[in-house]
Amino acid sequence: MTCALCGGETRYHLDKAGADGKIWHIVHCKSCTAWQIFPLPSNAELVALYQNEYFKKRSDRGYADYTSEKIRRSVISTLEKNLHDLQFFSWEQQLATRRLLEVGCAAGHAVGYFTARGWQALGIDVAREMVEAGRLQGYNLQCADFLTWDFHGEQFDLITHWATLEHLPDAEKFLRRMASLLAPDGKIYLSTCNTGYFARRYGSSWRYLNVPEHVFYFNKKSLAQLAAKCNLKIIRAFSYGSGFTAREDASWWYRVKKRVADKLARYCLSGDMIVVELTGDLKHPR
Repeated sequence: MTCALCGGETRYHLDKAGADGKIWHIVHCKSCTAWQIFPLPSNAELVALYQNEYFKKRSDRGYADYTSEKIRRSVISTLEKNLHDLQFFSWEQQLATRRLLEVGCAAGHAVGYFTARGWQALGIDVAREMVEAGRLQGYNLQCADFLTWDFHGEQFDLITHWATLEHLPDAEKFLRRMASLLAPDGKIYLSTCNTGYFARRYGSSWRYLNVPEHVFYFNKKSLAQLAAKCNLKIIRAFSYGSGFTAREDASWWYRVKKRVADKLARYCLSGDMIVVELTGDLKHPR
């Protein structure tokens, strides 16, 4: 098969069983180096996965009560770390307007965070139950298909897309539409699964190899190629997540290994997640 992102030749990488026991093939593109599952599930199949239990029952496929205060604090903690590393807070002070769109907002925890900072923030997602839960908190959320929703010509200074691109069979269409909604000098903050050292080391047991929810797996090279197709370019990139989870009762030796592995993951772009800052490519304007 050819790569759904760049059209390049792919080769078999490994197999992975889904929660229902169905075996999915993972292939590796020789050109852009992205991984993808085969065959690609339909949008309808994926939308059905993100309702009800996905956000309520802890498993490798979903969250434990995503609307809980515990999860909200965890989401905001990760968000603030990413924003700090992206030098967001100094950039924010220079803005004349603060209009934000979050694509894939779930219950809107991040939308609420930006709203509290004075941003005019909007979130959009297909998970109806999560959107309704966020609305009850007063967040400005819309349950809709991002690709077809009419934004009435509105442009955004910042578009965020946290841990969502890997879920999208139409990843290029999503990124291209985000680019079209950017205000002049606007930015896109995006995080997604990273095929770094730990992904290759753990193979089919890698913690983010969740099928069929995760249809694509990226790294900086594949993200840069995808961004270029959408007239975007990467300004900043870093990774995090070494597979060493935080443990309250961890031994000193475990803590040392975690500290070293986390630093290597960050500075060598080898972690489980990659975060990038994108802007419009002035050499190839939209």
